[in-house]
Amino acid sequence: MFERIYPAKIILPMKMHYGVPAIPAVKVGDYVRIGQCVGVPPKGSFSVPVHSGISGRVSDISEIRLPNGIITPAVTIINDMKRNRLESVKPRSGFKISASETIGIIRNAGICGMGGEGIPTAAKLKRARNEAIKDFLVNCLQSEPYSTCDLVAITEYPDYVVLGACACARAVGASRCVFLISENRKEQRKALANSIDKIKADFKDLEFDIKLFRERFPQGYYRLVARALYGKNLLLGETLEKTCKAVLFNCSTMLACWEALSDNIPMMSRIVSVTGDASGGHNMLVPIGTPVSELLVNAQDVRNGSDRIVWGNCLTGIEIKDTEHTPIVKTTSVISAIRRTEVPKTPCIHCGLCSECCPMNLSPNTIYEMLNQGLRQKASEEGARDCIACGSCSYVCPAGINLTTAIASFAGEGRIIEVNSLLDNSGLDDRLLDDYDAPDVGGTSLLEDYSDDDDNNDKKATDSITLPFEKDKEV
Repeated sequence: MFERIYPAKIILPMKMHYGVPAIPAVKVGDYVRIGQCVGVPPKGSFSVPVHSGISGRVSDISEIRLPNGIITPAVTIINDMKRNRLESVKPRSGFKISASETIGIIRNAGICGMGGEGIPTAAKLKRARNEAIKDFLVNCLQSEPYSTCDLVAITEYPDYVVLGACACARAVGASRCVFLISENRKEQRKALANSIDKIKADFKDLEFDIKLFRERFPQGYYRLVARALYGKNLLLGETLEKTCKAVLFNCSTMLACWEALSDNIPMMSRIVSVTGDASGGHNMLVPIGTPVSELLVNAQDVRNGSDRIVWGNCLTGIEIKDTEHTPIVKTTSVISAIRRTEVPKTPCIHCGLCSECCPMNLSPNTIYEMLNQGLRQKASEEGARDCIACGSCSYVCPAGINLTTAIASFAGEGRIIEVNSLLDNSGLDDRLLDDYDAPDVGGTSLLEDYSDDDDNNDKKATDSITLPFEKDKEV
């Protein structure tokens, strides 16, 4: 179960995805409805639109800095609590769409990966289609401590998760749809199996499977999945699509895709876990852009004066001080409240626990010492660049050494921050904040015209797909 939160305001960053920022499509004083597009991708850019999950007036458009270092324009909207929706935000029925149109809807809905860096889902689908992938993998492996938002999505909306996966699998020409889930999640496994049984007659071209994994952290990282399912150790730069002919999507992303395809709902809200080591935990359905402070008010048992508030998972997230001005973004799955504890720091005792827990089979204590001694080349040869910053080594270290920060920072230095990446700030244009011309989208959601107009060339046989909308029956 989850609670619905109606915040007093939302702060919508124009960059909360892998790519360049969207351009604000509204001005201060404009009235905005639920589902309305308030940020439009620059023409020809790698980006996604941004939509409002509340109705109200735009009170501010200014530059903000997110906890992860991203500097981006943001649109602030004051909630009028009237919940006025665009007329177009309602279920579709009785229509057939092609593969390209499916991807076009997902693009215009502003959907990006909800479990990682926020790669635009439409772009990832196109890459999978171009690589002629065979396996469409749905990541239901919510292994982060305390976080259960994906599990709630599966429990409450299993049909949407499965149908979203089926539609996307058809759109990329996959022949198999595989759901990856922990062996301990019996309720969610049963929900997925029941949903598959209900719809498999409509998707006879797809083979379905549920793969069980051990309960451990981290588990759903794509390189670990490649190793577990295909016996492949992907090198940096290698992709699951090219090497394994598979593509991996988060289950909440699939839920968002089916909401866009069936209900014409853009990506304007998400389920967020609000929990900690001293709380039973809460799951909340919140408009994207909701300040963290609003979630904490509705989960009073989570926070006390000494807690650290973490934007993200307790092991990999970022501690925040200003909860009033830090928003929930498209990739925020959890807000963690962690009790402050001081671990006595000692020199390394060479217990080997960090090596035992490392999912990439590294020796963090050895690499850490090499970096301390300035032996950067040797650290690289030892595999330091493969660090995925999961935080496990620092968590288990009885000496209180922050191994993750040192090793992950070194690993990050060796990776080029591309213009389209999540961490790049070079795509900003001062004109966005000073006398800019807001793109005219006419108070729409962008889903009114869902054709994928930039994919007219190289049409493939998969364009013949039909989604199961029959006899004007609402899904």
